[in-house]
Amino acid sequence: MGHGGARARERAFPAVRVPCSWCDAEFGVPEFLDHCRFHWRDVRVVRWDCPRCGKWEDVALEPDEIRRGYVYAAGVPHFAHMDGSNVPGLRPRRADAALRVEYGGRVWHVPDLGAF
Repeated sequence: MGHGGARARERAFPAVRVPCSWCDAEFGVPEFLDHCRFHWRDVRVVRWDCPRCGKWEDVALEPDEIRRGYVYAAGVPHFAHMDGSNVPGLRPRRADAALRVEYGGRVWHVPDLGAF
């Protein structure tokens, strides 16, 4: 068995569709991650813009899960988790100036907005 040129292996994950809470359009995980605009590190929230309706949502990217909710202030900002999507293989972690997200052999860097 011969091997072609060296190539990064993409890991196969089940097809996951992530819905927009506003318009119910569904997106594959890579397309969803392509529209994450910035990260608030103190609250561990990412702002996501729906490419279909243009509205935004606050989401928390956790290992194997995308959580949707909202940010509220009770002395200090908090994230209220309302709903979620299981995303096997989703691997977010903090980097210096961004949130680094790995999924299916790809890497996204969501810029850090900073502290509140």
